[in-house]
Amino acid sequence: MADSEKWNTVEPGKLLTHRFTPGQQLVSGLASFAEENGITSAVIVSCIGSVTDLRLHNLSGFDAEGEVQFQDHNLSEILEIVSAEGNITPSPDGGIRTHIHIMVAKPSGEVIGGHCEEATICTGGYMFLQVLETQ
Repeated sequence: MADSEKWNTVEPGKLLTHRFTPGQQLVSGLASFAEENGITSAVIVSCIGSVTDLRLHNLSGFDAEGEVQFQDHNLSEILEIVSAEGNITPSPDGGIRTHIHIMVAKPSGEVIGGHCEEATICTGGYMFLQVLETQ
């Protein structure tokens, strides 16, 4: 079997719940929570709540040289988190990388989503985190 076809086997650890409070940052708040609790690998199982000041950074294509292009979206309004998933993984520098993809609904019901650079929690955020590895 080629290396690209191999899957890593992990033993799931604890399923944690965390409530983000109004004004907290979603991405950096999760990174801080993980660092404080020695979490080096985890999967976001579920996340709901509401956010404001959402920054998305989405893949939009490639330029003539084949370089990846991105489009940024900044939404400064109240948004309901419909879904969020992602992970925490070790980074080459010995730290961790927090990666979240999010789908949110505007008050009209229109939905937008993508790679979440950051978001400010509005009324609350509720996350279930499946821990895979700790320090």
